[in-house]
Amino acid sequence: MTQLSVVLISRNQAWSIRRLIESVLVGTSCVSSKEIILVDSASTDETVEVAKRYPVTILRLKFGQRLSPAIGRYVGYRQTQGEFVLFLDGDMELLQGWLEPALNFMRTTPRVGLVMSTSVINLHRTAAQQSAASLEDMSFTPPRESSRVPFAAGGAALYRHSVLEQVGPFNPYLYSEEEPELCLRIRGAGYSVSLFNQPIVLHYDDASVALSDVLSRRSRNFHLGMGQAARYHFPRTLFWRWIKERWWGPAAALLVAAGLGSAFLGLLTHDFMWFGLWILGLCFLTAFLAVRKHSLRAALVAAFNWFVMAEGFLRGFLLKPLPPENFHPDVEVIRVLNGGEKIWDSRLGRKSEASLLCLTD
Repeated sequence: MTQLSVVLISRNQAWSIRRLIESVLVGTSCVSSKEIILVDSASTDETVEVAKRYPVTILRLKFGQRLSPAIGRYVGYRQTQGEFVLFLDGDMELLQGWLEPALNFMRTTPRVGLVMSTSVINLHRTAAQQSAASLEDMSFTPPRESSRVPFAAGGAALYRHSVLEQVGPFNPYLYSEEEPELCLRIRGAGYSVSLFNQPIVLHYDDASVALSDVLSRRSRNFHLGMGQAARYHFPRTLFWRWIKERWWGPAAALLVAAGLGSAFLGLLTHDFMWFGLWILGLCFLTAFLAVRKHSLRAALVAAFNWFVMAEGFLRGFLLKPLPPENFHPDVEVIRVLNGGEKIWDSRLGRKSEASLLCLTD
């Protein structure tokens, strides 16, 4: 049996995919049997061409369908055969020295469903590649169990394949929040989520704070995921755990509902006292954020984001939940290593036995 599967997802990340794949090849050198699978979301740049220089299986989601990180991870997982599955995003670089202790911990602790990190090292996307980026100077401490949904390193985590088979993989219908939602199901099935203090990856991104970023996320329906996940588990036990752990989505919805309700009440009674109190409270909240963030601009953007989050939560909750097993993506096989392995059949939406020729440049 393959010991480790690594699933990488990308979209227009030719600027980063080389360092990601190279860091994975070096970082997995301690594993005797492994497979590396890249799922690209219809990139229009040179991402796939760069990836084809390396010994990795490459699948591409075709144009004309909804694209999201959850779909990429779902498709990649369906290709995997490893005992453990490591998921990484296209704008990351695997830190050397993390994987081996994580695998050893997973092998000796069977009730652990996944391990991830409490932190991530964020760098600007134009930063020079961190050659030999490693944890050699860090002493590994035993990971601790998390009683809440972690979301420190985003898409970087090591999962036990048998647990994903039991609880189901990432939900491809979620526009976002697919990682914490999966963690919720894993813990709901009686497995633990463990956190290392040591970071898994370097994350290259533009950490800008701007109104345009908020509007861009809204246009991509990013905020629907929190409401979708709540609807999927409503009204079962995990619903209340989700609301408790992802409280800011419902809180934003309640805040906006209180404002709209008080404004409507004022129009009916010609007494806008409650609406005035709501405005005053919003001003105090913005002032608090300005002090905390040391920026009035950042506070105003954060306040606006709460309104967008509220709208997204409500829209997501109203969406009809669809069974993940009925999801059928349109996938193009660019290259699959080791002909005869189980590959993705986009027509059947499942793995099927097939043999493909390895496409080359």
